[in-house]
Amino acid sequence: MSRYPHKNLPLKKPKFDSKVFETKKPSRLASKRAPLKLTVNSESKRAEVEATCKARGWICQIDFAVDNKEDISELTFLLDKHVVATSTRLAGRNDPCPCGSTKKYKQCCAA
Repeated sequence: MSRYPHKNLPLKKPKFDSKVFETKKPSRLASKRAPLKLTVNSESKRAEVEATCKARGWICQIDFAVDNKEDISELTFLLDKHVVATSTRLAGRNDPCPCGSTKKYKQCCAA
């Protein structure tokens, strides 16, 4: 008789499938997986949009439709995207806090 009775038991199935933990990363707009889908009304506009996309390295699918409404909302979204400003210097523990309070960094935002 074994001192460890659990050794002879069959293995349990895991509670979670491995698929649960696999996350699908969203595709970046204007990439091979998710190209820009644009609709334009004129050939001149099509050439302008193509030049804009090519200059920035974006992949796009441009449909030409005279009777349909023009839709370049995805392009304007990417063009109007703002870059977030970041500070290059981190505050030390005993430096004044960059948030503007008169306290030291360690007593204000680092806590």
